[in-house]
Amino acid sequence: MVGLDEILRRHRVIICAGSGGVGKTTTAASVAARAALSGKRTIVMTIDPAKRLADALGVRALGNIGAAVTVDAVPGGKLSAMMLDQKGAWDEMVERHAPSPEIRDRILQNTFYRHLSESFAGSQEYMAIEQLCELHASGLYDVIVVDTPPTRHALDFLEAPQRLADFLDRKVVKWFVKPYFSAGWATMRFVNRTVGFLFRRLEDATGISALVEVSEFFTAMSGLFEGFEPRVHRVYELLRSQETAFVLVAAPDEPVLAEAEYFCRQVHDLDMQLRAVVFNRVHRELSGKGAQPADIRELMQRVVGDTGLAKRMAENFDRYEALGRGDGLRMEAFRRQLRKDVRVVEVPNFNTDVHNLEGLQAMHAYLFATAPGLPSDAAPR
Repeated sequence: MVGLDEILRRHRVIICAGSGGVGKTTTAASVAARAALSGKRTIVMTIDPAKRLADALGVRALGNIGAAVTVDAVPGGKLSAMMLDQKGAWDEMVERHAPSPEIRDRILQNTFYRHLSESFAGSQEYMAIEQLCELHASGLYDVIVVDTPPTRHALDFLEAPQRLADFLDRKVVKWFVKPYFSAGWATMRFVNRTVGFLFRRLEDATGISALVEVSEFFTAMSGLFEGFEPRVHRVYELLRSQETAFVLVAAPDEPVLAEAEYFCRQVHDLDMQLRAVVFNRVHRELSGKGAQPADIRELMQRVVGDTGLAKRMAENFDRYEALGRGDGLRMEAFRRQLRKDVRVVEVPNFNTDVHNLEGLQAMHAYLFATAPGLPSDAAPR
């Protein structure tokens, strides 16, 4: 086994993480396609509202239920894909965990709940992990690949459950459901100026002026909250499990790699397993591998004949070589701080975007080191 094949063989959950714009979605789709082609029942889930996963898989649209994607898999293998519907996922969680149909209906119809489920900071990331746990518990899939949300900080995905748990802390819930709360804003303004300031900020943030809606929300949700903390613990148990592998996707750019270094440290501190790093959109330096700039310039002169054109082509080649040299130096520095058992692969900067399964399979030569002449420990530079 070379490249990322060992990751697919040993782990059931593969989480592709990294900062926004580095190619996580395409990498996740390519890994999922590889798993299906090898005979595994596979699902890839994205939380990206830009629908990049549907584009990469060459399908028209994805929803909150796994949709089959046609692949020429070996017998037993199949590929499904889904895009998290944040509001729908919240509603499904309420359906699963509400203590009674009456409380379920009260929650689903509550104005504050609708705002929370659609736009509360961190809820998208939390619901992604909640959905992951449901897929894992279903037993329907041999491999689950997760394309994490396109956040500025890759760690937001890992911190979301605890942030949401802190917000829904039972002490806070009890405070919100105190009987005098239902008296409304006018009474509360005189009860406590600090609380009044908090409520004004809450009204500004939510656009909800009837704060009784907030009280009713916490009252209805209080029973559901009792089971929330154990669910958060189960989430972290899965993320720390030997079944789960984190694959960090990064571009060889200084700001991206600085954030990636921080992510690596935090994953280690959280006792989670970083198993691989994918350097995506890599520029490769040709000089130093048997071809020197002077040789290239002479070759261009002979091929194109036009001295001026040959000079411009040579200058363009030199600029690309500088890009490749910089990418190589930054990647080498990053490799040195990784554990020896973390696999590192490189995917070149393709000429076109990936929009179908053929494009995803073209990435396999680099992600899984299957192209002729590739070294067994990593894709070429």
